[in-house]
Amino acid sequence: MQTGVPENKELSEAECRRRLAGGGVGRIALPGEGAPIIRPVNFLVHEGVIVIRTGEGALIRAGAQGTPASFEIDGIDPLEHTGWSVVVVGKIAIHPREDALGALPLRAWASGQKSRHVMISLDAISGLQIPSGKGNR
Repeated sequence: MQTGVPENKELSEAECRRRLAGGGVGRIALPGEGAPIIRPVNFLVHEGVIVIRTGEGALIRAGAQGTPASFEIDGIDPLEHTGWSVVVVGKIAIHPREDALGALPLRAWASGQKSRHVMISLDAISGLQIPSGKGNR
């Protein structure tokens, strides 16, 4: 049945990578007991991987084990009812050259001692552009 509602549009891998390249705030999802653990994080893309500055804790433990992870960024316009989303699936690892990352313009999302870095491989990348939903209530 045709409703006249515009459908979501898939973003190309190149467009997804372009949006990731801007860095900013995203959310990382890791397996947890009973439910995934989801954390907001500041990130940037450096040498083909997502880099996150963190402290000792769940991200470092997951990185030491090479845990599969999902990472998501998005943008919305609440007035126009539009948006987009990019999702990356990869493995989280402790960055092998943490000492070389201190000069990157990357601050941790939360306060506290955050001198470690993890990275997420970009094994799979997908994205959607969400068209205006105005008037489709």
